[in-house]
Formats: sequence, C-alpha cells, structure tokens
Amino acid sequence: MISTDLPPPPFDDGRGLYPERLAAAVPRGFNDLVREAAGLEGVTIAEFVRRALLHRLDQMSKTENL
Repeated sequence: MISTDLPPPPFDDGRGLYPERLAAAVPRGFNDLVREAAGLEGVTIAEFVRRALLHRLDQMSKTENL
C-alpha cells in the first residue's frame, strides 16, 4: 500500500490541498484498471493516482542520491 503522508499545503486561502490540475493521455483500458485498484484501496481515482505518482517520485529522488 502506498503511503498517505502528504505535506501540509503551503497556503491557507481556500484552494484546498490540490489546487492544480494535471492531464495525461493513457492507453485504452488504463482508466478501468485504475478504477479497480482505487476501489480495492477504498480511495477515489484521483487520490489513488496522486499517491502512485508521489510514491514513484519519492523512489526517483532516493535513487538520485545514491
């Protein structure tokens, strides 16, 4: 399971935790796979994708320091 530890937002003006939007094209069937995986973890699709991306970025930053 992917960590849910997220830093607090650097602002408090009502924009919420996630004020920016990101769009990406994905292969056919990917949305269904993500929907199923998110359902298994009991989170929204957006939250599942955020966690997955943060997890991957965290891995990348750790390997850069080796």
